[in-house]
Amino acid sequence: MLSGKIHTSVIFWVIVFALNFWIVYRGLTKGIESFCNVAMPLMTVCGIIVLIRVLTLGTPDPAHPERSVLSGLGFMWNPKPTAQGGSSFDALTNPKVWLAAAGQIFFTLSVGFGVISNYASYLKKDDDVVLSAMTATATNEVSEVCLGGLITVPAGFVFLGAAGLTASLGSSFDLGFQVLPVVFMHMRGGQIFGFIWFFMLFLAAICSSLSMLQPAIAFLEEGLRIGRRASCAILGLVTVPGSLFIIYFSKDRVALGTIDFWVGSLLVFILATLEVILFAWVFGAERGANYARQGAQMTLPRWFVPVIKYVSPTYLLAVFGLWAYYNLPDEIKSFRESSVKLYSVLIIAAVAVFLLMLIQIAGKAWRVETVDSPPRDKARLVARPARETQA
Repeated sequence: MLSGKIHTSVIFWVIVFALNFWIVYRGLTKGIESFCNVAMPLMTVCGIIVLIRVLTLGTPDPAHPERSVLSGLGFMWNPKPTAQGGSSFDALTNPKVWLAAAGQIFFTLSVGFGVISNYASYLKKDDDVVLSAMTATATNEVSEVCLGGLITVPAGFVFLGAAGLTASLGSSFDLGFQVLPVVFMHMRGGQIFGFIWFFMLFLAAICSSLSMLQPAIAFLEEGLRIGRRASCAILGLVTVPGSLFIIYFSKDRVALGTIDFWVGSLLVFILATLEVILFAWVFGAERGANYARQGAQMTLPRWFVPVIKYVSPTYLLAVFGLWAYYNLPDEIKSFRESSVKLYSVLIIAAVAVFLLMLIQIAGKAWRVETVDSPPRDKARLVARPARETQA
């Protein structure tokens, strides 16, 4: 971009960016729901096709009989010594591993950043939230493990071996976008299966971004009483600078990795912890369980209340405390070594301040509206989702 030429990736970013906001602008029913009704089954079909191809690779290189699919599955599931030669379980003593694992599951289940809360506001009183939660969680984990892990790790092991695969891994991004292209180059029919794989990732990325854009749109509509067209325009203007920052500092993905950790793992973890505490101790775990039982075809287990009330907050607070003690000093030290990391965190802080200001403005409007409304309408005004513009 600095040389006067626009890189091909920027052109594709513009196309995908416009596609996201076009779908969101069409609303929940005509936009997001219509797209996901097609994309989700298509993703599953694509994943199954690539999975079958990977599991039938056998031992493609006779010179390396140890590089088989079965060995790759063993490499994926069996504990392994650390790169420093320590015990197979040494990694479990690192609080960052536990924080990253919790942040990953919170992110994939859309817990901790308003997505689930927003979509839950569209449910009816007697909708089966227990069955819906179980179905969504099971589907998510099957997709992650079976259509993600069972494809990427065995395929990488078969063609690169344990040492090559381990050396190539720095993150899930490296596995999906750096290791697998090499794998597809050596695979018979790799161009076809590579296209199917990356098309599946494209659909998954669009579905994820749509789910994260909709709560922001709903907030602008409900909290600030802004129309859908203006809400999409404002959100677009806010997200463009952040996207361009990531593109400009794309070398070694330092900016992307920093924002991904501090927002996608740490802040999501913190906010999800606050949600658990508020649900268990402010709203009331017993009260929440009673609400969940309304219209439920599945019965909540008896241990749900004590787990959500005592076990979950204790575990989450302990993980955060240990991470802050052992890992946070190193994270702060890294800011001195990389100005890009520092800029990334400053952008996160600026966006957080901006959002808090909007929340303050929306809170005042909601309080005024609630006070000025008749008593019978107050509950409706407080909990009313933005339904008028979603059709």
